[in-house]
Amino acid sequence: MSFNFKKKLQIYIQDRIKEIAVNQQKSEQVVLDYAQISRLFPEPDFIPYTDWSISPSVILHILNDIVINKRQNIIEFGSGVSTLYIAQLIKTLKLPTRLYSVESNEEWLSNMHKEISRYGLNDIVTFVHATMVAVPKELGLHEQELWYDSEKLTSALQNVKKFDLVIVDGPFGSSTPYARYTAIPFLQNRLAKDYAVFWMMVIEKRNVKFLKIGLTYYRSNLNLWGDILILGVTSLLILYPL
Repeated sequence: MSFNFKKKLQIYIQDRIKEIAVNQQKSEQVVLDYAQISRLFPEPDFIPYTDWSISPSVILHILNDIVINKRQNIIEFGSGVSTLYIAQLIKTLKLPTRLYSVESNEEWLSNMHKEISRYGLNDIVTFVHATMVAVPKELGLHEQELWYDSEKLTSALQNVKKFDLVIVDGPFGSSTPYARYTAIPFLQNRLAKDYAVFWMMVIEKRNVKFLKIGLTYYRSNLNLWGDILILGVTSLLILYPL
């Protein structure tokens, strides 16, 4: 066995050991974050996660932002476990905060209504059912074809105060290219002076690419700045106004 091959093998093994250690540390952090957010609910309760659920670490980031920045009007695109945790946080801490949750899948929305009712959170969450339709040209990006029905959203949100936290976890990224881009342009005149955007996708090469393209576009066209974080199985773009 040549010296060069031995050296390369040694470097490869060292790199793999480091990678395993980093991944283990990340997994341990996700477990700790899950334990932290689970304290919001009674001990026997269990909140199920699916392959599409956002990471507990991202949920903890969002909950911290709500408390630290005293968010009062939140909108999320894509209902799910985050809806339950945010609403339960608002109830537990008795915050003067409202949550508006937009969902395109009627069957899933029906399930979410049941879960919200089960925990007595109906007075905190307002669900908006908006199907996927052709995206208006002025709200789309590149070859994007679909987004939530913006006319339905406009009607449902017409009497709502400006939002200070936006959570973009829908629609499904595979429904159309740049599916999650439109949330910010749509809300541009419905945002408070100080706000934050949490835009997330499951970790995949193409999804991280979409986040980077979105970040570049937001910076140059909407005067926003932000960073991309990898938390558990979720790639997260956090945006703030300049």
